Amino acid sequence: MRQKKTLAVSLDYLVSEQDKLEVVDVDVDVDMLNRMKEIQRLNNDGKSTINKIIDAFIRDTKTRKAYAS
Repeated sequence: MRQKKTLAVSLDYLVSEQDKLEVVDVDVDVDMLNRMKEIQRLNNDGKSTINKIIDAFIRDTKTRKAYAS
């Protein structure tokens, strides 16, 4: 589920347990926000592993895109 909204808040605020958000106008993927909340609940080793996987995926995607052009 995607919702188009811009949130004038930090990522820390987004993944906190707070219910109130100031809406401004950006694409928000609710599923991704929920995943971030779950990731923040992991221990430091788990967070580090997830960050390495995400960083590698982003790096590889950018590399493929650069060579495809």
